[in-house]
Amino acid sequence: MKQTLKYAIVFLAGAICATAGSAYGAEAIKTISAKLRPDIKVSINGTPLDASAISYNNSTYLPLRKAAEAVGGKIELNGKDINIVTKSRVAEPKSINGSTESAETTNTLESKVLHQWNEVYSHLYSTDRPRMKNDVINGKLLVYYNNNTYLVTDGVDYYYDRETDKSYYTREFLLQFLPSTDLNGVPSYHLSGKVIIPI
Repeated sequence: MKQTLKYAIVFLAGAICATAGSAYGAEAIKTISAKLRPDIKVSINGTPLDASAISYNNSTYLPLRKAAEAVGGKIELNGKDINIVTKSRVAEPKSINGSTESAETTNTLESKVLHQWNEVYSHLYSTDRPRMKNDVINGKLLVYYNNNTYLVTDGVDYYYDRETDKSYYTREFLLQFLPSTDLNGVPSYHLSGKVIIPI
């Protein structure tokens, strides 16, 4: 019981501090009841995160420092303020003539069905399929699946939405290594201009 309480205090202190900005000037600290959830296994690109989750009010919380460090970031504290510092985004789009996109890139992708990376990953994880992983090596975006490596062509196979900080891969790219049944139930999208729209 003491260990559960200790974890709850650590986890929720981070969660409260992180959300305190929305209640600036208001009373932000209060006592709550949450559940330590060792049954929830969290992984980053297929690598297990060495931390237990906490459930509170239909949301799942992780230790902020552990989560940030797992994605190559770090936490900086300045009094009560928390700053999460990250390296450059793994899936940052390439620059094309000083711009991150071109009309040709958008037009190429507008005719394709897209799937959001995290939604595909979560779906595969829930069905015990092999894990996907992506990485940038020598400026090239690569996807690893089932001991194979696939080169991603920006603007043809992939779109990065800066507004939502989400990555989308074309269905035809994913079907290079996934059977179509693995994408059943995964939401589909299409690109209109620079706006992602559910299908």
